[in-house]
Amino acid sequence: MSVITKRNQWKNKQSRIAYKINKKLKCPKIIVFRSNKNISVQLIDNVTNSTICSSSSLDKSIAKEIAKSKNKIDKSNIVANDLSKKLKTKKIDQVVFDRSGYRFHGRVKAIADTLRDNGIKI
Repeated sequence: MSVITKRNQWKNKQSRIAYKINKKLKCPKIIVFRSNKNISVQLIDNVTNSTICSSSSLDKSIAKEIAKSKNKIDKSNIVANDLSKKLKTKKIDQVVFDRSGYRFHGRVKAIADTLRDNGIKI
């Protein structure tokens, strides 16, 4: 009997999610990465596997707004607003949301909800 560690379970979960998302190759995907203090979001083209645009709580363009935020969910909303502005300038209105194995609550859910509120179809 093999020992399955939490890290292996996490990797298996990520690969299951990626497999399901890669079936939908019609539109680009948004990938979320969250750490203890910061959050970053990237828009990736599924065909070429290249980054179209990205936004992070470490970006200098939104640093003043991030400094005023009270908690991590507010940071996530600011990052999602910044990303949605970039998507609108590139005329992208439909994406696939990749939560990268994170549970769909808290900061990850805040990003998805803010993108939907700004007119991006997920």
